Amino acid sequence: MKIGDKVRFLDSVGGGIVTKISGDKCMVEDEDGFEIPSLITQCVVVTDEDDARAAGHAAVHQAPPSQSAIERVRLVNEADALREENGRLKERIHELEEENQNLKLALLKAQWPENKDRKPSAKKASDEVKTFSAYERLRGDVIEVDLHINELVDSTVGMDNAAMLRHQMDVFRQTMQNYRHRLGQKIVFIHGKGEGVLRKAIIDELKLRYPHCEWQDASFQQYGFGATQVTIRK
Repeated sequence: MKIGDKVRFLDSVGGGIVTKISGDKCMVEDEDGFEIPSLITQCVVVTDEDDARAAGHAAVHQAPPSQSAIERVRLVNEADALREENGRLKERIHELEEENQNLKLALLKAQWPENKDRKPSAKKASDEVKTFSAYERLRGDVIEVDLHINELVDSTVGMDNAAMLRHQMDVFRQTMQNYRHRLGQKIVFIHGKGEGVLRKAIIDELKLRYPHCEWQDASFQQYGFGATQVTIRK
């Protein structure tokens, strides 16, 4: 090795031109102009041909790929194939979910003609609760309507969540229609806490169709967080 030789480092990435040699050490100037001290034993002299081969431009004398490199390529190809297969499986699962949903809707439509006129049996009224209809009961001067689906239909077989919600909202709308002219009447719709889907649907309907009416959470002592009280207003 002599000053002016082009070298590469053995223990790290990089290299440059030898600018100074002192004993077993040398100074190497990298491509940015910085001088880096290094042991002579940690440097190897390279030629332009060596650089070209390292960059992949000397294909004629290039050594064959190592076994580890071949294995890495194989693993990368297998990973790509697995990702593609996973994508196809996700698409198929989505298709099956859609087919299942369509089957549920078809079953519901097939059963609806015999269920749509079905009236649930009224719960036995206590001395303080008078039953007015299958859906309503009177507690004092307040009308209670229990919108829990098991209170409205004899069976939920064939009904998905969307169908249950539609039926509950139909009962809500019919009740509001029946009492729309009875000013001051208080109606408590018992919807339960759950995820709040039914309560939100009721509030949205009140805002849209009955903005003149008043609504609030019903008595926590009697209903917890699971009921909304509506007061009919002009």
